[in-house]
Amino acid sequence: MFGSSFREIAYTAPLSAPLESDAFHRPGEGDWRVIVFPGSPCNKLLFTRLLRTAPAGLDMVVLSRPGFGRGHSGVYTDFEEQVAAAKPFLPGGEFGDKKIITLGVSYGGELALKAALDHPEAVKGVVTVAALIDEPHDYALQLEKIGSVNGIEPYVPNRWMKVRKEITARRAQIGPLLEQVSKIEAPVEVVHGDFDALVPKSNAEKLMRVLPKQRSALEIIPGGTHYLELQYPRRLHRSVQRVIERAEAG
Repeated sequence: MFGSSFREIAYTAPLSAPLESDAFHRPGEGDWRVIVFPGSPCNKLLFTRLLRTAPAGLDMVVLSRPGFGRGHSGVYTDFEEQVAAAKPFLPGGEFGDKKIITLGVSYGGELALKAALDHPEAVKGVVTVAALIDEPHDYALQLEKIGSVNGIEPYVPNRWMKVRKEITARRAQIGPLLEQVSKIEAPVEVVHGDFDALVPKSNAEKLMRVLPKQRSALEIIPGGTHYLELQYPRRLHRSVQRVIERAEAG
C-alpha cells in the first residue's frame, strides 16, 4: 500500500549564511525517514514517481539542494554546505525525530555519504544511486569543458554554469571523502545501472573498493539508466528496505 501524497514545503536551511529553501515532503507514520539528495542540476520533480510509490509508513524528503531552490542565485560548491541543508530533517530538527536513511543520486551520492560521516548518530543507512564517485563518461566531460571556453560564459544559462561549478569543485573534495568512507558504520547499498550513459558503472565499483566490505552491498541493474528514480522507483524502495532491515538487525 502506498502512502499519502507529497507537498512542497519551505524551510530555513542552516548553512553558514541561513538560506530559505524548499523540499518535497511525503509524510509517513513510521519510524524511518529517507532524505534524498538529487544530482546536478538539482530537479526535485524527477522524484515525484519515487514519492508516489513509497511504502505508506516511510517518511520521504526530497531536497532542493542549495543553489537550486526557489530564488537561489548563488552557487554552493562545498559539500558541508550542501549537507547542512538536511539538518532540519535530522533528529532534533524542526521536522521531528526519525531514524534517517540518506539516498543520493549522481552528485548527490557523495552528499549522502558525507551526511553519514557528519551525522553518524542520526544517519542509520545510505543508498547511493548512479553515484558520481570518479568521473562521468568522456562526452559528458566535454560538455562540462564547453562552459570554460574563453568568452562563452555570458551566453551559457546560469543553471548550467552552476552545474559546471559544482562538478568542477567536487574534484578537490571527493578524494578526502573517499578516504573517510571506510569509517561509515551504517549499512550502505550501492545501486547503479549497467546502461548508464552519464556515469559509468566503474564509479560504483570504485566506491565498493573503499567501503567497509561487511557493511556494504552492490546492485548492478541490467538495462538501468542514469535515471533509476524514474525507471525503477520500486527497486530503489527495496534497496532502502534492505538497508533498514540491516540497520534494525544491528
